[in-house]
Amino acid sequence: MGDLQRRLHMALEAAHMAIWDSRIVGGLVIDGTVSWSAKGAALLGLEERALTQSFRSFLHCVHAADRDGVVRVLQEGVQKRGSYALQYRVVWPDGSEHWLSAKAQVFMDASGTPERTLGIIWDITEHMLREIMIAERKELAEVTLNSIGDGVMTTDPLGKTRYLNRVAEQLTGWTTEMAQDLDIWRVLHLIDENTGEPQEHVAIKCLQQRQAIGVSSHTQLVTREGRYIAVEDSAAPIWSREGELLGAVVVFRDVSHERKLSQQLSWQATHDTLTGLINRREFEHMVASALHTAKEEGHAHALLYLDLDQFKVINDTCGHGAGDVLLQLLAKMLQAQMRDSDILARLGGDELGVLLPHCPLDHARLIGEQLRQSIRDFRFAWDSRNFELGVSIGIVEINQDSKSMSELLSAADQACYLAKEQGRNRIHVYQESDVMLAQRHGEMLWISRLNEAFTHDYFRLYAMPIVHLHEQQENHDEVLLRIRNSKGDLIPPGAFIPAAERYDMMISIDRWVIRAVCRHIQSVRDSLPPIDAMAESRRRAPALYSVNLSGMSLADTGLQEYIIEQFVQYAIAPEQICFEITETAVIANLPKAQVFMHKLKVLGCRFSLDDFGSGFSSFGYLKALPVDYLKIDGVFVRDIASNAINRAMVKAINEVGHVMGIETVAEYVENDDALAVIRELGIDYAQGYAVGSLRPLTAGMD
Repeated sequence: MGDLQRRLHMALEAAHMAIWDSRIVGGLVIDGTVSWSAKGAALLGLEERALTQSFRSFLHCVHAADRDGVVRVLQEGVQKRGSYALQYRVVWPDGSEHWLSAKAQVFMDASGTPERTLGIIWDITEHMLREIMIAERKELAEVTLNSIGDGVMTTDPLGKTRYLNRVAEQLTGWTTEMAQDLDIWRVLHLIDENTGEPQEHVAIKCLQQRQAIGVSSHTQLVTREGRYIAVEDSAAPIWSREGELLGAVVVFRDVSHERKLSQQLSWQATHDTLTGLINRREFEHMVASALHTAKEEGHAHALLYLDLDQFKVINDTCGHGAGDVLLQLLAKMLQAQMRDSDILARLGGDELGVLLPHCPLDHARLIGEQLRQSIRDFRFAWDSRNFELGVSIGIVEINQDSKSMSELLSAADQACYLAKEQGRNRIHVYQESDVMLAQRHGEMLWISRLNEAFTHDYFRLYAMPIVHLHEQQENHDEVLLRIRNSKGDLIPPGAFIPAAERYDMMISIDRWVIRAVCRHIQSVRDSLPPIDAMAESRRRAPALYSVNLSGMSLADTGLQEYIIEQFVQYAIAPEQICFEITETAVIANLPKAQVFMHKLKVLGCRFSLDDFGSGFSSFGYLKALPVDYLKIDGVFVRDIASNAINRAMVKAINEVGHVMGIETVAEYVENDDALAVIRELGIDYAQGYAVGSLRPLTAGMD
């Protein structure tokens, strides 16, 4: 071996390379032979010694998927009479796969015919496995980024755009190719949705502060086509292993639906859905704010409390639909007559509130008189009938001496009450002496009426059916209380329950109802012959009665014992009684409510949470309460067929209830359209005039 060959051999060994020599027969590689150096044979997994083999034998060492490619590349090199390079896999006798890389030169004989190729070959297995792993990771990352629902973009350290995933391309209107090397703020154009002004870009802020930037709200994306999309966006820095800042990754998503829903829910939380006026809760906030400015800055404001005088007549003769239309018309008319700064609110039922900022008492009296006269002149037509209206108005001044928001509202209410007492359709301005006068009148009137109802047995029980919508037929009624007074008038609970709550008579009323329901169950059972009663009990489950309990009764430590006494005295199965408790009452008495409910639940009683959804932290309390039924607040059900937000609220309450194993009841289902929607949503029960009407609990009750 000459010195030159020795040096070449040492260089090849140092580089882990070997020599191969291919002989060409008749211009075809495949008919020739291949000669390997010892190291070359070892690269094929063969014994490490010089080797000459037919080309076809060599192909048996090549991975089956790569054989055609090897022949093609070599043959093309021969035809071009030049050099060539290729990479391929070989399979060793032990079955392991190895990657080889080869380069060779074609040599011709004296006549110019290709006779051999001479080249070098080396193992690239480790390199190829690393490349394959990197490619797989990259593909996995791209598939993942293109599969998630969020837009993802990356930048370089200067804020130039590098990459957009599929969602980012769809949202922005830019492709990765179009956006390449453009400033991120041009591609992801973000503005404040309230002002329309450009925001400090989340990616630039991230790069400057070299830290993650959290989710921002009130952000809008302006797309390449000029559309506006509500988004939430955040950014985080990208670091190399050496701690070098490589750029930023921005994640953003379309929250148009959520933000619209949030805005509508926010509006709904502060407004009355029927009239569009602000509701009592928001009005109280505004009165409190006015009181603050009066005390801190010496401003004078006025508060008006309006109670419609003939509203009940219209409701009773024409139905609730007419009453609703009347309230809507009056709200529009009154708003049109008020200053932009004046605030009109619906406080409940037929009661309205007006806040007159920066308005002296004399001027407030004039405005009140204008409102009274406008309502007096208003004519309401319904089904060819015309109705005249009146309004009683109480006015109270908000000044530095005013004590609290609740006292202001109470004073305005008392002034309104005195306006009614003085003949209705008039104004009364609150005076300090009105407090004792109103209290004395109210106490004498309501205490005497309620005591009279107890003494002369004027209380009456009525039943409103709760109808199962999907499965078995069952007898389930909510028990409702009325008063039939000495004149024969039927007084609804809305008229006497507030007074009973105010003067601590609710515990007595609740106990009367519980005892009366137990007595009714016994009388129904006793009216059947023993054989018929047994057959009836086997044929279907006993009737279930839902009895309303007040918040005061929840706090009554003796109520549980009283209930058990009635069960024993009248031989009542606790499974026949379901106690309905409002969400507000439960929250106000949560610890006592939990103890009370758990103890009666053990006996077999059921529990229903009434007016569910009226509070915005409702779901959080469910886990702590042994509730069987959720009665979805009627405010969400009444117009569910036409109000997408209410439909979404009912759907959410129903789904959460079902996940927790609680059945759902839709209240105030008044028409077939609403009934069809709640059926479609999978609500379990319906209550309202679309499925059943109010009836006396016993046949003989008038």
